[in-house]
Order: sequence, then C-alpha cells, then structure tokens
Amino acid sequence: MKFDNKVVFLTGCARGIGRAIAQIFADEGASIALCDLDDKALDIVVEELNGSAGKMKAYKLDVSNEMMVKETVERAVSDFGTIDILMNNAGVSTMNYFWNLTEKEWDFNININLKGIWLTCKYIAPIMIAKKKGKIVNTASMAGKMGAALESHYAASKFGVIGFSQAAALELAPYGINVNCVCPGFVKTSMQDREVTWEAKLKGVENEKEIVKDYIRQTPLGRLCYPTDVAKVVSFLSSDDADFMTGQAINVTGGACMH
Repeated sequence: MKFDNKVVFLTGCARGIGRAIAQIFADEGASIALCDLDDKALDIVVEELNGSAGKMKAYKLDVSNEMMVKETVERAVSDFGTIDILMNNAGVSTMNYFWNLTEKEWDFNININLKGIWLTCKYIAPIMIAKKKGKIVNTASMAGKMGAALESHYAASKFGVIGFSQAAALELAPYGINVNCVCPGFVKTSMQDREVTWEAKLKGVENEKEIVKDYIRQTPLGRLCYPTDVAKVVSFLSSDDADFMTGQAINVTGGACMH
C-alpha cells in the first residue's frame, strides 16, 4: 500500500475534507496522528478507522496555540516514533463585508488558517530535516489565488498559506522535503452549508439554493467539489509519485480557477 509504514500528522480531520483525507490515508496503510479541536467528533473518526492496517490515535489540538502544538507533536513522536507526512487541513471561515469585520473575526481566520500551519511546520520540519525526507501538504483554497467577495480575511489567510508554503519549500528543499498546497474550490461540506446561509443573508438572496446554483455555474465541470476529490490529490502530493514537485498550489476546482 502507498503509505505502508508511513506516519501522518493530520490536522482538522473530524469532518469534511479532513475526514476524507484520513480515510484515504488509512485505506493506503498509513498510521495517523489524528488532530482536531472537536475531540468528541475525533473519537468517532478513530473508532471508524480502527481496523485499518495502520495505527490510529486521537489528539485534541488547537493549531493556533503554540504550546499545545509543541506538546502534541512531542506526544505523537513518542507514540509513533516519527512523522513522515504533515497534512495541514485545520481551517475556519466566516463571512462579512471587510468594513464590517471585527478584529476578533480577522484574527480567528488568520490564526487558525495561517498561523496554525506555521506552528505545525515549525515543530515537525526539524524531525524531517534530521532524516532528510518528508512531505508537507497544506490546505489553501481557490480563495488563495483569487479574492473572494465577503471573504477578504479568509482570502488573505489562504494567500498567506500559499506564500508561506513556497518559502518553506525553498528552505526545506536542501533536506529532501517537499512542500505543496492543495486548493479546493466549492466543496460540499458542512462549512459550505454555513457559508451558503451567510452569503444568502448578506446578499439579500431569499432562496439559498440560488447560491449553490451560482457556485455550480462558476464551475466548468458542472458540479460541486466533493471531499474525496481533494483527498485524492492530497494522497498524490504526499506520496513518492510527487517527489519532484515542491512549492506548488494544485487546484481542485473543476476549472473554477485555472491559474
């Protein structure tokens, strides 16, 4: 199997894209340090994945808390022996016109989506540097390549993810470590369900289904993205098949973004 004898540190995996990523890693034989702030939902994921070829262990983690990240990485290394793959998927979103955003709302998006990626990389990269091998994949977004109305703070965080990932790719290349991003488009998740409601309210659209129809109209392949679409690309970027790819931000958007 593709990830037999590999240890994955995976954040934001209790639901949605992260849950699909956890499943594909487990199906391919990986052992996974499963991290999420929602420990109850995380326990369900561990229960569902137990019986896979690899070892599964849950860790409650707030990726924006440096001490918590440091301690969780140390616990994972103690439990698994090493970390071969870091998959940063923890993320949040809110919606508002930028002039109505509060500082709290801005910081919430930046701290989880961007600072959290820096912190996990900060404490896991040295483990990979020591053995001169590793894969880091960060979840960015289509909104990290093209500004999204009502999501200036979210777009800023995701543009930042891509910029950070490119810089990290340059710094880690001498050690044989690949750093790449995956950029999902309009993904059918519980997060999108919330965003549809917010967007409809902010735009004065009575029927929320019209918002979803607009997402599909913007997607040349004519449907929403699904978590498994993203997970398959993450699997590729985490594998030996992507050994000569680094600093890339790969779209999984159905053509909604082509650059």
